[in-house]
Amino acid sequence: MKGFPTAAERYLERILIERARPLLLSFDRAWQLREVSGDSQRFGYDGDPGHLIQNLRDLFVGSAPDEVLDFPFVELGHGQVAHVHRIPDGELNHVLLLDAAEDHARSQSHQQLGNEAGLASIEKSKVLARLRLVRSELELQRSRLEEANSLKNALIATLSHEFRTPLTSIFGYLHLLERGSNNDSMSTQALRALRRNATWLFALAENLLEYGRAESSGGLLNPGVVDLSHLRDDLDAMFRPLAEDKQLEFSISCIGATEVAAEVDEVKVRQVAINLLSNAVRYTQRGEIRATMGWHGDELRLEVRDTGIGIAPELRERVFQAFNRGGQQGSKGAGLGLSIVKRLVEQMQGNIELKSDDSGSCFTISLPALAAATAEVTVNAGSDSATGAVLQQRSAIVLDDDPDVAALLEVLLGDRGFDVSLYADANAAVEATLRELPDVLLVDVELPGVSGNAATFQLRAQGYLGRIVTLSASATQEARRAALAAGADHYLSKPLNLDQFERVMQRVARPRVS
Repeated sequence: MKGFPTAAERYLERILIERARPLLLSFDRAWQLREVSGDSQRFGYDGDPGHLIQNLRDLFVGSAPDEVLDFPFVELGHGQVAHVHRIPDGELNHVLLLDAAEDHARSQSHQQLGNEAGLASIEKSKVLARLRLVRSELELQRSRLEEANSLKNALIATLSHEFRTPLTSIFGYLHLLERGSNNDSMSTQALRALRRNATWLFALAENLLEYGRAESSGGLLNPGVVDLSHLRDDLDAMFRPLAEDKQLEFSISCIGATEVAAEVDEVKVRQVAINLLSNAVRYTQRGEIRATMGWHGDELRLEVRDTGIGIAPELRERVFQAFNRGGQQGSKGAGLGLSIVKRLVEQMQGNIELKSDDSGSCFTISLPALAAATAEVTVNAGSDSATGAVLQQRSAIVLDDDPDVAALLEVLLGDRGFDVSLYADANAAVEATLRELPDVLLVDVELPGVSGNAATFQLRAQGYLGRIVTLSASATQEARRAALAAGADHYLSKPLNLDQFERVMQRVARPRVS
């Protein structure tokens, strides 16, 4: 390396000496101190030279006398740390001590960082192990939740059958009793009370079943002509006594025509009205409840207004969430009613509007007619129009394992001139159908052993061309599609809407085209 200029060398020498604060001890071959140069105070020489010299002698014990040695970070006592160098020089050994305090501190800092990094690595490994454990637990919980959801869906399907099948018998036999009533006021009042309470029970059951369905699998729409005056009378009979018990004024009225050709799903409209009126009665402590319904063109509107506690602006969206009970104080309900209302209105492609302040609340429901969009729900494309007449003697087979429902269907079909055979076993019904070739087969889906859809598919595969009407307690689009895919001509959900049943039977009873 080319030498530095003299001035630079002198400057560099001065700087290095100031930073290193060297101490040079010169010893003879017997390790007797001969000369001391440099910063004697820095390494404790002035205070205890004998201790320092002894430490240095011990440091070089066993080393070759003419070997250059370098020991970094030698602790000399009294907290002093030095770089120690031995420099042989003929009969002398020079021991050079350079200040190593800063280097030692940096080395310790680096060591500390290394230790901390090692500890961090250990902790990271522990954290990763814990995360893997947590992930495993979460996956187990997800598996359990999926299993619980499957069980819930199975329970809902079971409840659907368990509710809807007996309600079919209740509503059906009520229809027969009402038809045969002798206009005795007591009997008429009793039958109406039974129908109202059965309807309310059905609406409550539908709330539970509707909540249990997935958001994407809405209930089946069953359009039909609704008599608003009858609906008004039923709702008035249900809620007026409850309102009067709380000393509330109650009215429900129809605006405009009560019967029009447009069709809506009467069951769902009734369910919406019951939920809204039930909420109004529950949350109104004084004042009045006013409800109106009527057709505005091809749109059905239902309005329920109360003088209740009102709903704060920040809570108005939440009241449509399931199990929300924070929107109204003093709630005693389950918090399902308004969420079900919103879901049903959306299924019917309608709108719901809420206005509320401290003087009360007003819910306005607008529902378009369903007939144009969903007429295929009840009748396949290409079916003949109904004649309304009882035709020549026809034959029918009913496959249903519920004896009450089977007997009801036998009566209803008998009234239309059908010769009816009843079966509770699918295999026996299939054999009888292929043997007797009835004009109509009414088949329940939920059967022990072979299902109704499987029996339908089997009959179509073996050439049966008669009309097949599927009855099911599952009122969903998926269930309807499955039945029609199996070969059914029509799909009716339980409890039977007798007006809809009548229209379907008018279609299937037409003469067979050769």
